[in-house]
Amino acid sequence: MKSDERTTTETLRRLCSGGPVTSVYFNLTAPPGEEDAALRRELLAKRLRAQGADEAAVEAVDRLIMRAEPGSGAVAVFAVEDIGAVDGEPEPLVVEMPGARPRDLAVHGPVPCLLPLLAWLQERPPYVLTLVDRKGADIETCRGGTTAATTRTVDGPDDEIVRNAPGGWSQSRHQHRAEDSWEHNATRVAHALAGDLADSGARVLLLGGDVRAMQYLTKHLPEGVRQEVTVGHVSGGRGRDGAWQRRKRQVREQVGRWADEETRGLLKRLDEGRGPSGLAVEGAVPTLRALARGQVATLLVADDPADRRTAWFGPAPTQVSDRRTPLVEEGASPVVRGRLADVAVRAAVLTGAEVHVLDPEAPGLPSQGIGALCRYA
Repeated sequence: MKSDERTTTETLRRLCSGGPVTSVYFNLTAPPGEEDAALRRELLAKRLRAQGADEAAVEAVDRLIMRAEPGSGAVAVFAVEDIGAVDGEPEPLVVEMPGARPRDLAVHGPVPCLLPLLAWLQERPPYVLTLVDRKGADIETCRGGTTAATTRTVDGPDDEIVRNAPGGWSQSRHQHRAEDSWEHNATRVAHALAGDLADSGARVLLLGGDVRAMQYLTKHLPEGVRQEVTVGHVSGGRGRDGAWQRRKRQVREQVGRWADEETRGLLKRLDEGRGPSGLAVEGAVPTLRALARGQVATLLVADDPADRRTAWFGPAPTQVSDRRTPLVEEGASPVVRGRLADVAVRAAVLTGAEVHVLDPEAPGLPSQGIGALCRYA
């Protein structure tokens, strides 16, 4: 798996399907007073060897960290020993994480340590930025996480967009024709936007540009889109202007605000779903049981570095338990023990559930730092 590969659901499934896995996070912007990069890399390699990591994997990970450009952010490297091998050595997955400030982490175990990566991706959800005028729009689609944004231009079918006329009896007709043209053009943009939002999975739409064109655009967005998507506004317009830096900041702030609101909404649903007849579970054992039944739609788990609890799992996605005995009796082979949070994330990824990472200090956490919203009771 190469460094430019998108961090897709399929990529995460591949990481969770193999093993053992070497997971490393390296902060490229070390805090003042911390050891220099060479010493920090040496300490990470020492930790991996002490945990039984394959020497080829340790050396490959170290080489990739050395190649990372120092700056703001971090790099994550995952090496799975039994898949993606090239000439007998594992070909790791490398994810550059701009803006991330995780602690240095080196873990070798039966499952990948994905929580810091998932938390970073969670803060960078998909969005669509659209700058409109009366002719059409420039649409920037960001699919989230590590994927670069793509931009395309959509112009409407009508080019009579100026409503000024010399006056007289034809003045009103010119104005109506121009208004009709604006609306026709905005309708085409709205249809294109609906497709881009659906294809990217984005639930954030940011608009900027001509006020009248934006009004027509929002009017013609499909009802389902308007119900499901959060619409925000940014500075500047379609033409070249000096607002791009302010707009970039506004995009980052509004997307981050949406991500925070998403977390609050999930915790609210968890609270409302508590009880025997609800669609929520919380606590380690109930959550593992829901994962074992394939019930989980969204796993909510706190990323607490001090959490050393463990759980057991077998090769099948739903073979997961707080105890080894039930899996052995079920015929799972091999049965392996791993860190509880990582085992739960593995089961969620392989059963098609969403994973939402929580701050261990946030209010309203599920009991024992782990819970789930279920598809059915």
